[in-house]
Amino acid sequence: MTRRLGREKVGPEIRIFVSCHKPYPVPEHPLLNPIQVGGALALERIPGFLQDDAGENISRKNRSYCELTAQYWAWKNIKSEFYGFFHYRRYLYPDLNAKRPYIIERLPTDELLRQLCLSELSEIAEGHDLIAPRGENMFLPVREHYGKSAFHHREDLALAENIVRELYPSYAGALEEYLSQPVCYFGNIFLMKHELFDRYCTWLFSILDQFDRSTNVGGYNAAELRVDGYLAERLFGVFYTKCRSDNVRYVELPRVDFVTEGQARRKRKLLSLVLPPGKKRRAMAKRLYQR
Repeated sequence: MTRRLGREKVGPEIRIFVSCHKPYPVPEHPLLNPIQVGGALALERIPGFLQDDAGENISRKNRSYCELTAQYWAWKNIKSEFYGFFHYRRYLYPDLNAKRPYIIERLPTDELLRQLCLSELSEIAEGHDLIAPRGENMFLPVREHYGKSAFHHREDLALAENIVRELYPSYAGALEEYLSQPVCYFGNIFLMKHELFDRYCTWLFSILDQFDRSTNVGGYNAAELRVDGYLAERLFGVFYTKCRSDNVRYVELPRVDFVTEGQARRKRKLLSLVLPPGKKRRAMAKRLYQR
């Protein structure tokens, strides 16, 4: 049986879709709606999850679009006042005073979500049109950071830039402003009011569709094939920059990253303690390691 789409009783109507490509615990919470992405390509259904291949969908593009297939599905098939998107390993949580862009935990549980006051997202959403992930300073221009990231190709971003300038010239200023500065907004996770979400999806998917028509990824490996998802992370930053200049009501919230493996989690927590995310010494250490 598929979970009923959750409703939060207080504040605006919010649907937060938690994208999962494999079975993963998603707590029963009035805001959360787990959805299996890539359902059209999957050998098995995840019991109790929504499916991204029902109704109008791009589920078969999941290997390239990643969690965006859930975003497209919700855009075309669900009516809500607010749309939100989390990833099975990444949630936003309502701490306006957080000093770091993210914290690390083992699993999403009922108790953890109570500790993080997840339900208070409804109150925050009531006064905003857009809730974005806390920006993370990489101490490199976004354009340069993309080109240096594993499995990313700078020519893909360059092509996407040209498409934005061609299809949406009014975004040229926001495009250059965002890609030339060092703060990134990772994860394709956010909440948006209905009207803004419709505008964003119309903008984003038209750009990615033109990108798909204009490039050849025949030689890409499985990680490189996730290019549309990678590009969307940067395009979100462009859209967000434009929204801020247009006086859209926005707020940034930190995220919680879930790491199930004990050794990996301990290493990440230690790294975050010694080299906090968003700090210059972390970026410098990462560059030295990559060399």
